[in-house]
Amino acid sequence: MDIKNSIPLVSIIMPAYNAAPFIEEAINSVISQTVTDWELFVIDDCSKDETYQIAQRFAVNDSRITVLQNEVNSGVARTRNRGFDLVRGTYVALLDSDDYWRPHMLDKMIARAEETHADIIYCSYELVDEIGNKVCNDFIVPPETTFDRSLVRSVITCSTVLISLDFARKNRFPINMYHEDIALWFSALRDGAIARGIEEVLAAYRQRDDSRSAGKLKSAFRRWAIYRKHLKLPFFKSVFVMIKYAYYGILKFKRI
Repeated sequence: MDIKNSIPLVSIIMPAYNAAPFIEEAINSVISQTVTDWELFVIDDCSKDETYQIAQRFAVNDSRITVLQNEVNSGVARTRNRGFDLVRGTYVALLDSDDYWRPHMLDKMIARAEETHADIIYCSYELVDEIGNKVCNDFIVPPETTFDRSLVRSVITCSTVLISLDFARKNRFPINMYHEDIALWFSALRDGAIARGIEEVLAAYRQRDDSRSAGKLKSAFRRWAIYRKHLKLPFFKSVFVMIKYAYYGILKFKRI
């Protein structure tokens, strides 16, 4: 059977930009999954380092892996959206090129999806630094979330999410927002998407010194923009949820 032409159980999208120190670990965590029926699209966004070449070496030895390169640097939102146009699997997973999964990640996420028939499945994760050391307590997610709950405590993160193919076909990451991933989850939940979580830690989220989430004050201002401009929440409701968001943020990054 031609694996390239068969329909996989899971399609995985991995946007990559200047991720040479980390992408090997990310790809290996996919290869190590107990679920083997997957396809992986690594989409390089015109990296200036060896990211593309490293990913290509994996593709040579594994026909489940396809490596693409944007013609121009397009940003992570457009890159993920390009991936959405390519996927074919029953389920779609997202994994950033500097994060990684534990071996049973897909197995347990798919089981939860089949049990709940939810549009979005998410899981708990550990936070690590650039060399893989744990930086704070694990982030343990609740078994479910809603639009109102997510406004004050975001529990859905790209590298810890599994969505249905139908969801991927109907949704796109907004390209005019800084936290495009949060904006997408907010919009989907507001519009009726069902999200269910797994309390077990199944992934690792890497906090890099140059990561977009590293500046907490800037992140807060950008989240405010999502509340007011993207979701068009009333001013006082935005203030209320912003305060609660800040409280949960302090708890999330509590050092060990």
